[in-house]
Amino acid sequence: MIDPPDGAGLLDVARRILLDELLPLLPSDKTYDARMIARAMAIAERELRQGDAAAKDATGLIAAFLRQAGIQAEPTEEALAELIRQETIPPRDSHALRQLLAALTRAKLALSNPGYLPPHTG
Repeated sequence: MIDPPDGAGLLDVARRILLDELLPLLPSDKTYDARMIARAMAIAERELRQGDAAAKDATGLIAAFLRQAGIQAEPTEEALAELIRQETIPPRDSHALRQLLAALTRAKLALSNPGYLPPHTG
C-alpha cells in the first residue's frame, strides 16, 4: 500500500504545478500574485515539516535567557517584547539579549526565507 503525500507533500506538489505549469499561462499582470502564493505555500510546507519544533526551540531559548538574567516571566516572544519595551532587562545582559534576538530571527528566516542568511557559524 502506498501512502498518499502528507500535507507538506501536497503543498509541494501544488506549488510546483503552480510555478511550472500554470504560471507560464497567466497574463503578466498576474505573475507576481502567483509567485507570492507559491512563496506562501513554501513557507506553509516548511512549517508543516518542522511541526512544533520551532516554537519549542524558541521557548527554550527565551527560557534560558530569562533564567540567566534572573527574570521571572513567561518564556514567550510577547513577554520578551514587553520586557524590552519596559527596559526591564539589565544592561549586563544586553549582549545575551542581542544573541537571543539574532537566534530567534535566524529561526524565523529558516522558515520564511531560508536562503536569505548564510549558514550560522556560531
